[in-house]
Amino acid sequence: STCGQHILCWDTEARIRADTQYETCLSLLLFSSFYYPNITMARTPKSVPGALKRVNKKEGGDGKKVKQSNAATRKSTTTTSSGVVVLPQRPPAYGSRCADSVQCWAHSMTGTRCTRMVKSREGEPVPIPYCDAHLESGDGALKVVNHPFAGKALVARYDLPAKYRIVFWGNRGRCDDCNKEDRAISYYPPDKETGRRKEDVDTYNGVLNPAGSGDIIQYAACPGPNERQNMRSTSQYWGVRNGNLGGLEFITLEPVPKDTQLCHWYGPGWWSARGVKRMDVGTKKYPAPLRTAKSDKA
Repeated sequence: STCGQHILCWDTEARIRADTQYETCLSLLLFSSFYYPNITMARTPKSVPGALKRVNKKEGGDGKKVKQSNAATRKSTTTTSSGVVVLPQRPPAYGSRCADSVQCWAHSMTGTRCTRMVKSREGEPVPIPYCDAHLESGDGALKVVNHPFAGKALVARYDLPAKYRIVFWGNRGRCDDCNKEDRAISYYPPDKETGRRKEDVDTYNGVLNPAGSGDIIQYAACPGPNERQNMRSTSQYWGVRNGNLGGLEFITLEPVPKDTQLCHWYGPGWWSARGVKRMDVGTKKYPAPLRTAKSDKA
């Protein structure tokens, strides 16, 4: 089903509190005026499970201090050409105690890694690695901008390293017909032991629909014929079978300079199913990575 891919189109607001360095997303509407001019979307986002708690920026979500030695911090940080220090994320480890020890992957608008700890929401072995605040606002390392013909686009707020990890997430449900507006991605609940999708087993469990959520990865464009992707999805899913929420990991394939678009390949069936012509999306202000002789098709 081509509904396993998604069109990037929604209008959502995420409001966050300045005293905890929450970021404020733009009011977003992508591709609707270009691809679906007759569609009117609801504007009220669904609430994120769990109340958003005010916590000290030096504390985790449970109020406990998050400790890290200066030496360890210096060793693990990456300083970008923009002068922003980015803390690299590590994949969550699966185990008996991991669900209570996942640090939020998101960064602030100034490049500070969120210190809140994320706990299991629906009994999953490892939760979506965003705290409730960043589920609603999105990673501050990214921003949604206006695009001259596509409506909206997702770009790097500052230089990002290769293998930077981000999460597409949404509410699990059925796939709509492809003649309707959709941004959903197929969902395959992870194995409880490995946390990965079982490639040789059909575990399809509906789609993850970001409509009404605070997800901003839905605004990442598909590269055009002369462009290539600079991020891709992995086989890392989060959630449980028949649960309410689910997530899918994306990872950058190369360093992404400030204001460069984040792009991933939708697949050829996405375009043909909708009768939409694939176009280059890069602009002078917000470029997309160009194809080279050695680059893949996407």
